[in-house]
Amino acid sequence: MKSYIVNGWKSVKDQFYVMIIMFLYQLLWGYFLYRLIDSAVVPLLMRYPDPPPTELSQVLYYVEGQMSLTQSSTVHTYLWVLLGMVALRMLLTPFIHAGIFYGLHREHQGERGLFFFQGMKLHGKTVFLFHLIEWVLIAAPLYWMIPKMYPILLSAIQNHAQLLHCIPYIAVWLLYCYIVHQMILFMQFGKTGGTSMFSSLWICLRSALPVIGISVLLGAVSLLLYGITSSVSLIWAGLATLIIQQGYHMVSCIFKLWNISSQYDLWHQQMNRTKKNISE
Repeated sequence: MKSYIVNGWKSVKDQFYVMIIMFLYQLLWGYFLYRLIDSAVVPLLMRYPDPPPTELSQVLYYVEGQMSLTQSSTVHTYLWVLLGMVALRMLLTPFIHAGIFYGLHREHQGERGLFFFQGMKLHGKTVFLFHLIEWVLIAAPLYWMIPKMYPILLSAIQNHAQLLHCIPYIAVWLLYCYIVHQMILFMQFGKTGGTSMFSSLWICLRSALPVIGISVLLGAVSLLLYGITSSVSLIWAGLATLIIQQGYHMVSCIFKLWNISSQYDLWHQQMNRTKKNISE
């Protein structure tokens, strides 16, 4: 596992321009969410009863919020803007991944250059199709989960402790999402690399331990750094903290690219071993 992570880091350094593109992409998305929350959510929270609400004032606050969601044209406008931006992000992300995959393929062939936009053009539609399948598979269990969780969420309005009953459902769903994501990721490696998707899927299943190990290790380090930056922002407010917070977007992009590159190196090495065994 160590060799995959080390080789993944080498790939990250060779694709520094991709990190810059991902950073700008993430920064723009973060700015959009900040402006949306600042203009829509904060005024709503300001209407929360103060001093500390009684049970009746809490219920009235939630009823008012429900009426706004169904009747207010301003709320509907914000929701449509949010949905539009989410749809745009979902459209762009597969093309960004296509550029990353193509750059990794060319790099492991011993080539160097700016292959990102070429990869978006060559494999963007294919990767988008894989992402579409992934989104459908991830959303499918929600058809069963939402009716199960809806009564719990309603009761949580009066008793927040009821939310704890949602944790098992969410935990199982997140685990399922991770498994689907990793399987689709390796199939994308195979498809964009001109090899068998099913052989790539078998590599993912056969190498489940290092696949999980890479994700857990890099994810834990990224989460630790996020915790540190968040703690700094709570303790030490100011311009420096704002710069650190925005700088974390770069750190986040580095770890995302590092994870993809490490998983790709695992796939590449295992695929080469498979081809070598077949030829012998």
